[in-house]
Amino acid sequence: MPISHEIEHSGVVFDIVGKRIDVSVEAREACASCKVKSVCGMGEHEQKLVSVMVDEPAAFQIGEEVVVSVEQGMGLKAVLMAYVLPFLLLLCTLLVLLEAGMEEALAGLFSLGTVIIYYCVLYIFRKKIEREIVFKIRKTA
Repeated sequence: MPISHEIEHSGVVFDIVGKRIDVSVEAREACASCKVKSVCGMGEHEQKLVSVMVDEPAAFQIGEEVVVSVEQGMGLKAVLMAYVLPFLLLLCTLLVLLEAGMEEALAGLFSLGTVIIYYCVLYIFRKKIEREIVFKIRKTA
């Protein structure tokens, strides 16, 4: 049996809008062995909503149990963009501004401002990012 390079979560179809299927996913026992569970947000035991684009939405029904998956590399890329890069941006900006002699409070505010700008840029490019990080959906066996 080949080793799977996908991160999978069971879920229930919550809503279907056009070609987008929203799936309500709850982190389960698979998260216990995951290396990035502490940063991906799925390690918490609460419901998450994942949107999946499909070609044939009529094949799914609201309330149906499904499995949502993403390639492991794409999951790590998402964690990098959402958590690691903004942290590094914040830290580097703060250190550079403090080294330049700026007051701590002002340097902290500017650092937070750069992170806000970073997330705004991510929001502007969300359609491009959505095309790169592709979720797959399949019915449970």
